[in-house]
Amino acid sequence: MRSETTNVTTILLIPIVTAMVCYVVKSPRLIGYANLVGIVALAAYAAPIIAGAVSTPISAGNGALFMDAFSAYIMGLMILYSLAAAVYSIGYLENELAAGLIDFRGMRRYYGLFHVFVFTMLLVSMANNLALMWIGMEATTIVSALLIGLGFRKRPLAVEAAWKYIVLCTVGITFALLGTFITYYASTAVMGTEGALNWTMLKGIAPKLNPETMKLAFIFVLVGYGTKAGLAPVHNWLPDAQGEAPSPISALLPGWTAFYAIMRFVSIVTPSTGEAFTGNLLIIFGLISVGIAAIFILVQNNFKRLLAYSSVEHMGIIILGVGIGGPVGLYGALLHVLSNTFAKPLMFFASGKIQARFGSTSISNVNGVLSTMPLLGTLTFIGALALSGTPPFNIFLSEFTILKAAVDKGLWIVVGIFLFFIALVFYGVLSAFGKMLFGAPAAMDAASTARWQASRFGMSNMLGNLVMIAMASAIIVTGVRVPEFIDETIRTCVLVLGVK
Repeated sequence: MRSETTNVTTILLIPIVTAMVCYVVKSPRLIGYANLVGIVALAAYAAPIIAGAVSTPISAGNGALFMDAFSAYIMGLMILYSLAAAVYSIGYLENELAAGLIDFRGMRRYYGLFHVFVFTMLLVSMANNLALMWIGMEATTIVSALLIGLGFRKRPLAVEAAWKYIVLCTVGITFALLGTFITYYASTAVMGTEGALNWTMLKGIAPKLNPETMKLAFIFVLVGYGTKAGLAPVHNWLPDAQGEAPSPISALLPGWTAFYAIMRFVSIVTPSTGEAFTGNLLIIFGLISVGIAAIFILVQNNFKRLLAYSSVEHMGIIILGVGIGGPVGLYGALLHVLSNTFAKPLMFFASGKIQARFGSTSISNVNGVLSTMPLLGTLTFIGALALSGTPPFNIFLSEFTILKAAVDKGLWIVVGIFLFFIALVFYGVLSAFGKMLFGAPAAMDAASTARWQASRFGMSNMLGNLVMIAMASAIIVTGVRVPEFIDETIRTCVLVLGVK
């Protein structure tokens, strides 16, 4: 392990500085590119540090901050989809400003909060101390709630969704706080108070922790952080939040912070309680999430809410892979995280453009996307095929890996239930987006047509299209073959999390 306090803290400072710059810039065009420079600087600076942490863990801030292969992997994905969302936001907000749906003050607030949100996500992925991680998680809730409704486009439904998000997630992570307190109690009984909440210390004493105490702690943590992750049946905030948030923010919710926290606790709890306890709980939550999401996807007429329920489904699949366990199950779960990092933002970006073109999020009001907007229609088609688990796209590969892990362990009931639910999802997603992509487009009023034509050209719109093309290309490439460096990183993460 090496100490790199300056480098690690600089990663955290870059989004804070970018947020302040965005908040004081006076030009609508310049603020978008200040946001772009900041996120590109973050990605460029963090990339070598993340790559180094995969092979050699990094400590900073007298042990308060820590990066190993797993935190580096999650941080890298967070920066990747934040970069995509920041680039897409430039054209998205310019169009909203032109349409009168936002003023310049709201634009400044959006960009400032966006980069504060990036900071909070990075803090969670770096926190070695479980209490600091919890503080970072609560901060992500507050900032993202402002982005959903209170700091941007003060529409009644958006404000309602933001409050629902705050209330449910705050209640949820209060349970996680109780789980953290119980973990502290268990650790002090073994090692005293020095470093009793540091993950690096807890990992070393995990087999000595009291099993019954840790079972109780894990139940609180799973319910708490599971609420934040959008696991059913504590997912209620997610469809409203992702359905009403600006499309770039929908792409960032719920993110991988809550999954990261759950995984850290799994690696601490399992050596004490045994794999059966944590595994069974995770399998139950995973299957419930996939099942509930499948039902709501089938009856959904709002395509942004459909994508939100797809988020619930895919988080359930990830947790199911972790619950099945073993190196294959965990590898499949982490690969599924990567797959969703490309597919989910692509679809929310596409949904933002479709909503701008048709002025509606109702599936029944959208037809002929492929014929009227060939590029957008093609990208949406690729994203829909990927989200539904169609081969040879990347989500099919990760789902197949998780299924293989279940078959290897003889979990035939789990395999049967899982296959039934994903078959429903396959039909629901392709049926809904098939109606939107094909058919004759409805006539539009002259004002809407003129606004759409004006927004199609320009550098900002081209950048957004390039981001979507890059994500669609990544979906195809990683579906055919997982690049070697990603494969090695995921395998290292599996070992770091204690699975051999």
